[in-house]
This record gives sequence, structure tokens and C-alpha cells, in this order.
Amino acid sequence: MTKRHILTTVLVLLMLCLVSCNEDKSNLRTSLCIELQREDSRTIMPPSALMDVSKYSVSGTGPKGATFGPVISSESTVTIKDIALGTWTLEAKALNAENNELSSGSATIEIKKGKNDALLHLDSASGTGTLNLDFSWSSNITELSEMTISMNIENSSGRTVTKTKKVQTQSCQTNILMNLEAGSYVLTVTVSDSLGNLEVGATEAVRIVANTRSSGTVSLVKSQVVTNPEDPNEEKGTISLKIENKVGSPMSFYIDYYPKNPVKGQVMTLQSKASNIPSYIDTDSLTYQWYKDGVAQVNGVGCNYIIVTESGIHRYDVVVRSATEGTMCSATTCINIPYF
Repeated sequence: MTKRHILTTVLVLLMLCLVSCNEDKSNLRTSLCIELQREDSRTIMPPSALMDVSKYSVSGTGPKGATFGPVISSESTVTIKDIALGTWTLEAKALNAENNELSSGSATIEIKKGKNDALLHLDSASGTGTLNLDFSWSSNITELSEMTISMNIENSSGRTVTKTKKVQTQSCQTNILMNLEAGSYVLTVTVSDSLGNLEVGATEAVRIVANTRSSGTVSLVKSQVVTNPEDPNEEKGTISLKIENKVGSPMSFYIDYYPKNPVKGQVMTLQSKASNIPSYIDTDSLTYQWYKDGVAQVNGVGCNYIIVTESGIHRYDVVVRSATEGTMCSATTCINIPYF
């Protein structure tokens, strides 16, 4: 099963095989054949099944107030018959099994007599979803009773959309729940006690889907953070509209490292490796941002990050982006170096 938020750019490739027509278009009819194409770590996102397209919804508005749809289809080709010739605005949505919108797109095209082919990209994520994070830690993580959990969330363009802090006392667990617009985000979490100690941090890619909850659990263990992420006499003709989903689902990466048994002060190479990259993604467009304990690192080069090992447990994250909105993902590893 394929695993897996906001710039809207409608790209329409019209391949129109036209026959000249001098008749009054208001009396002419044609048919519309629509082909829809679904192009398809550790990322906080909804259950993977909800990232899959289950069906498509297609509708249109044409000349003199003519309309069709919404037409629902689980197939990649939909034929709309008896459609008036003229200018039409088409809208399509990719829906998951719960009828929540994964992506959408629209285009205005001229439907003429004869065979008409067009390409419509679904490149917009819309709606609002929920991010649900559970935090837990052991009682001996700090001798002080108060802990502050700080969160910063950036959208896929690098703009901070929300910041929040939560001071926790007594209980060794807490929850943060918030609504976000559908799309891809980078979540950075830092934790400190009342004296400013601990310096624990983590970074994760997050995918939000409309009307859907994306949940993750963050467990704090001493100096280590581990995250588990869990759409009859009139003239006739045909137009074929191919629709491609360009929002996509999160890629899947993991982090490998060399050497395997490092000691303090040793040069180590962390390498981000793909376990799943959809075929439609241009691998040359991939970019990598490395983090150490939730802090962005400037010396990570591409998929490789070279470090000099330090004593203790440190978490390393990488966020991988492609040119395709919605495919951003993250991976993580914790390195434990003995103090001797």
C-alpha cells in the first residue's frame, strides 16, 4: 500500500483536435470523456489508507448556465454525454474512502465539435484537518516537576503558521490538539524544565488532510525523543480530459549511518535513503534539511550529513522535500555514544 499541503497552480494542457464550426453553438451538443490519473518514514499523517484516492468527483459549468455533475467515479476515465459546445469551467476533486478531499483542480476550456483532449492537474490541497499529538515521559526525566513543551509549525514554504507552549506539571503525559489547513508542514518540538535544562528536541514532517485527524505520539526518555506516527438532432462530439493528481502522498525515507559502532570524537556519516519514491517525482528536485535535537543544521549536504560524535544520546532528523506538494516526509535516528 502506498504511503504518504498549499500553493494552487492550475496547469492545463489542452490537446484540441478541432473541426471548424460555423453553426450556432447554443444548439450544439457533444460528450465529455474525462480520464483521471492518480500519481503517487516517518511522517505524522492520517492512516495510510486515507491517503489513497478512492474516487473522483467531477463537475462543470458551461454556456447559458449549463451544468453537469458532480459525477462520481472510481475509474480513471469518465464520459459525460450530451454536453453543450462552448466554454466550460471544469472542477475535479480526489476523495479518499471517507469522502474527504485529498486534492483538487480546475480549468476553463473551450469544447468544440469533434474530438477534444485536455489535461487537468489536481495541484491544490484545501479544507482543514486536525493535528493530534500525545506526549509522555518517565517520572525520572527531571528532578523538577515543571516541563515546558514548545512547538513551532512551518508550512511547506518555510513560513511559521503557529507557535505554542504548554507547561506541564504533575502528570507525565499531556496532549496538544490543533486545526491546520490541509497541506504539508514541518513540526519542531523542544522540551525544557524550569531551569532551562534538558535541551530535548525533535523534528517531523506532518501531512494534514481535510476533515481528518493526523496523530502522533512523542515519548520522552531521558535525553531521547522518539516519535511514532501512527476525490437527438443536435451535433455530437467528444472531449477527453485527463486529470493528474499533483498533490501526492508523503515519500518514505530512513536514515542509515557509518560506522555502525562509533566512539566519542569519531567522524560519522548519516545518510538519508529512500524506501519509497513515487515514479512521478523528479529525484533531482529533492532537497534535504538536517536537524540535531530539533535544531536545524547548516552543515548537512544533500542526503549526507557528516558529524563528529558526541557523548550521550542525540536525535537526528532529516526532512525531505520534492517539487511536488504534499510529498514531504521525514526520517529520524538516535545515536548513543558512550561517555568513555
